[in-house]
Amino acid sequence: MTVRASGRVSLDGSEHRRPQDHVLLGPTDADRLITVILILRRRPGGPALRGTDDFAPGAGAGRAAPTREAFARDHGADPAELALVQAFAGAHGLEVVEAHQARRSVVLRGPAAAVNEAFEVTLLHYGSARGCYYGHEGPPSLPEALADVVEAVVGLTDRPVPAQHHATPPRGGLTDPPGIRLLTPQRVAELYDFPPGDGAGQTIGVFEMQTQDGAAGYAAVDLAHTVGAFGDGLRPPAPIDVSIDGVTNSGVSDGETGLDIAIASAIAPAARIAVYFTGDSAQDVIRALQRMVHPDADDPQPAILSISYDWGPDDAGDDGLSEHEYVAIGQLFQDAANLAITVLVSSGDTGAFVQDRTQAQTAYPASEPWVIACGGTTIGAVGEAGFEEYVWNDTGLIGPGAGGGGVSARFPVPSYQAAAAPPLRNGTRTPGRGVPDVAGNASENSGYVQFVAGRPSAAGGASAVPPLYAGLIARINANLGRPVGFINPILYSLAGQAFRGIVAPPGPTNNSFGRVAGYPARDGWDACTGLGSVIGRALQQGLRAALGQDPAA
Repeated sequence: MTVRASGRVSLDGSEHRRPQDHVLLGPTDADRLITVILILRRRPGGPALRGTDDFAPGAGAGRAAPTREAFARDHGADPAELALVQAFAGAHGLEVVEAHQARRSVVLRGPAAAVNEAFEVTLLHYGSARGCYYGHEGPPSLPEALADVVEAVVGLTDRPVPAQHHATPPRGGLTDPPGIRLLTPQRVAELYDFPPGDGAGQTIGVFEMQTQDGAAGYAAVDLAHTVGAFGDGLRPPAPIDVSIDGVTNSGVSDGETGLDIAIASAIAPAARIAVYFTGDSAQDVIRALQRMVHPDADDPQPAILSISYDWGPDDAGDDGLSEHEYVAIGQLFQDAANLAITVLVSSGDTGAFVQDRTQAQTAYPASEPWVIACGGTTIGAVGEAGFEEYVWNDTGLIGPGAGGGGVSARFPVPSYQAAAAPPLRNGTRTPGRGVPDVAGNASENSGYVQFVAGRPSAAGGASAVPPLYAGLIARINANLGRPVGFINPILYSLAGQAFRGIVAPPGPTNNSFGRVAGYPARDGWDACTGLGSVIGRALQQGLRAALGQDPAA
């Protein structure tokens, strides 16, 4: 923090660096309505939240989660500090849209002129390849009395984050061994030995957002046809749409949203599927995650979250998130863990390539230590005697793809991953959190039939893996009679027992992509396929034992 001549304190981590190719167009209209979120600190003196080590087997992994009311009281914002921020808003002519204790946030709205005065910034308009947006130069500031209370100011820019759902890779890709064909989610569940069950009583939250390819959405008729193509008499899904700040289902299948819903519902047909639609800015991302982790009174309450997006590499960059936004999102994932919510995130469709054309990177938020990062494989040679599984690095009808994986530039190696010994990051030779944790069927060539605009096509990608395993966790939660929540430490304790390691040859040997050198598949965990694909019944038994339940039950 920097104290200004005015006596105010700069929030140095809340600024966004402007890319050099973005053009300044002029000041934002003084009357334009701007919405800003202030993220507050946790209540001073409250009990500490559980860290990743507190979820390890033998270290309290089976401890029950607090109620939402208890969580808000113990780990939310101090009501007096919420009131202090609301008073600040009133003094500057800003409307308080929402003050939420569990989310630790106050949402303010007002004209740009009032926002400029309140935060000592000048909102400006810029032009970019993705259109115009508003932003500002330098950090915002707050009165000294709020400097320790407010951890982040979000929304002083509506610049889109570099989000990807199903990537369109530039070039590269190898060829699969023979015997690869399209499958169904139910067949993959059989091959992966998922335990029986239908996920009754569970709610899966599916995150969907606008990207450079357009708005997210699905058409009910396409969903029905897709699930019908899966067979087994599955009923068409009936998702619950949750609108974030006015963003709704576009009603037009985007080719990805429907796949997320269809796969999750095929694996857990009795579970509720809640789909959260949001915009493309960092503020939109955070608002959606807040609703998923800390629901409104009449919202669904998911125990499993499926996120098939990345928001750019986790290196600091010009067009990514601010440092304070990274922290705010990470805290929401920690909240989810403490509330017994399992979060699954795809690790990407372009191997070790994310944004830099030569430097290996990892996609965010898959690199968050509080989520299960899901990479990709290819299933082949399916027969009576079993099947084979390969590294995913091939070419399908829409282009080449490879399982995302690597070593984080942002997060250190979490203790639960230490024994897996992640390699040093290619290029920089620095240590970091390894990605992915697990992998699953992702190649378009061994993927699934999906209907878009009434027409069938082959679909796959790492985006198909989180909803597959979300369905598995829904089955396990229902079978165990409790949500398993954050299980990363347990996953690594079950290495070699509950996972099918992916080695090479005969398939591709690594997740190199284009000119970016990736990481090889090897025995044990690797930065290409993680621990491997899940053996469902073994995972359920391992979780049952680790959570303190009778393994024989």
